[in-house]
Amino acid sequence: MENAKENEKVLLGQRIRSLRNTKGWTQQKLGEHADINYKFVGAIERGQQNASFAVLVKISSALGVELPELFRFDGEAMDRKDVETQIEQILQSLPDEDLNRMLSVLRVLYPVG
Repeated sequence: MENAKENEKVLLGQRIRSLRNTKGWTQQKLGEHADINYKFVGAIERGQQNASFAVLVKISSALGVELPELFRFDGEAMDRKDVETQIEQILQSLPDEDLNRMLSVLRVLYPVG
């Protein structure tokens, strides 16, 4: 049981780090926006500290996401190959019209050249 709790802390930390990195923020910047010490942010991200509900609310608010978004671990523990495989499966299942829409969205989010 203890191992499962440790794994959950690590997954939560990875998720917070992922959301923080998406914003291009350092741990210090997240700490400033969430009004918590950046060292505590780092300890949470490494799965070394338990964050209280109040701290998780501050973090989610600072990151601009709903609280449940912090607990969406689907992609956090997967390696790149697994992610690519899942994306490929989704894309193969889309009708042509939706596939073209997806390409438009991706071009907006990730412009190339």
